[in-house]
Amino acid sequence: MGSYYFIFDIFGYVNSFLLIIYSILSIIVFKISEKKVLKIIAFYLLFSFCFDSITRLYIYFLYKNLTEQYLSIFIKIVFRLGELLILGYLINRYWLKSKAAWFLIGLSSMYLLYDLFTYKAKGFLNYDANAQTAVNVLLIGLIVVNLLKQLKIGKEFSVTNQILSMVFLAYFSIHLVYTVIQNFIINQSFADKSFALFYSSYVLLHIVYYTALGFILFRNLKKPQLKL
Repeated sequence: MGSYYFIFDIFGYVNSFLLIIYSILSIIVFKISEKKVLKIIAFYLLFSFCFDSITRLYIYFLYKNLTEQYLSIFIKIVFRLGELLILGYLINRYWLKSKAAWFLIGLSSMYLLYDLFTYKAKGFLNYDANAQTAVNVLLIGLIVVNLLKQLKIGKEFSVTNQILSMVFLAYFSIHLVYTVIQNFIINQSFADKSFALFYSSYVLLHIVYYTALGFILFRNLKKPQLKL
């Protein structure tokens, strides 16, 4: 990507630095908060920090080797699987409480596992992130159902619930667009500038997303520790 790669690199370092801060905040949440939902968000941020660190090590030591590009797909699939299980548990255990949702989460998890064990056979340039796309669609669907549930039953939901739902909905809706686009461009030829700007905006999406989650944790630490 030549001279444009530094844009992506800068955003990547900013994201990694912020995840370190949010991880420290998450540890504090584990120690002093009694809100289970906040603890799950804290665990999710720690989980994201761990995979970001793994990805950064991959970029430094292995990225130049084309064979090791398969490892990048492996990392992405495993991360999406963990993300689905963490957020799927949060949404359904504390908000939806639906047996059908558990079934769909389990089905999507198996689809990701199938993708994990078969992606090499497809070849790097022919890989389509269909399982990851399906997971995004499922999470969007669960969040939308949760929001509709809040409107229909007339029960008062916490502000944290509502804010988290909107943050998740915005992130996974935009992320779905990126996933679909990546499926089309992975084996296409584009200018270095286009690739750099595309993936820089992708990292910027994560910076905004993690910042929103970190702000929610920080905001709730300043409130009385009631059950959430």
